[in-house]
Amino acid sequence: MGRDNDLQGKVIAVSGGASGIGLAAAQIIHSRGASVAIGDVDQVALDKAASSFESAGERLMLTQLDVSKRSSVDSWIDSIVENFGHLDGAANCAGVIGKHHGTRKVEELEDDQWDLILGVNLTGMMYCLRAQLRAMKGPGSVVCVSSVQGTLGFAKHAAYAASKHGILGLMKSAAKEVGERNIRVNAVTPYVPMLGHLPEYANKLYRGSIETPLMHKRNALEGVEPSYTETPINRLGSAEEVGNLIAWLLSDESTFITGATYSIDGGWAC
Repeated sequence: MGRDNDLQGKVIAVSGGASGIGLAAAQIIHSRGASVAIGDVDQVALDKAASSFESAGERLMLTQLDVSKRSSVDSWIDSIVENFGHLDGAANCAGVIGKHHGTRKVEELEDDQWDLILGVNLTGMMYCLRAQLRAMKGPGSVVCVSSVQGTLGFAKHAAYAASKHGILGLMKSAAKEVGERNIRVNAVTPYVPMLGHLPEYANKLYRGSIETPLMHKRNALEGVEPSYTETPINRLGSAEEVGNLIAWLLSDESTFITGATYSIDGGWAC
């Protein structure tokens, strides 16, 4: 079976699927034969995303979803199973950076921003993963989108980094629990770089990042313009490149991989 139809007949849920990495993953997964159920909090983005799928027919489902609310997640997964009959996999891509990304030290953190970021990025990931694993019979695969900030410490990014570190612990624990059901759980760690607020010698960390709406929002929050430094692959990455990695981890080409973290950053963190 070629990659053009390597997900044929599968049903895949994609949270945060209306833009950026989530949308790219959903489009690739759909193009390879799967039925795709996109959930996203942004209804306008959902409406726009719907128009980007050609001849979707009955293989596309779009739902307004707030991953920080357990009832919203549970209803979404229940509706997927009701609509398609089963669930084979998921790409959990929903995430936020908050309004102080890259600008506040730990002692300056505000409770509401901490609660927002942890609520969406980590608790929301748990809600999605829990509901998906309950619905999946196996075999199956789930991919959790973390970040390079889930593997290292970054000054003035404590809430975001903590949420992304937590995703990796959640993923690894789940992988050990559901392997006996032939369900795999893995993570990808794209690089959304931290510009500004760094020593001068390190103040041009940009290439190696994935160009998405979230990246541009981060730049606006930190008041920076794109600047460049050398990485092994000296360019920006695309959401589609992350989507291809996610699709591969969902496919039968990766059936002996679980509990793994795949960095996709052009070599920035190596």
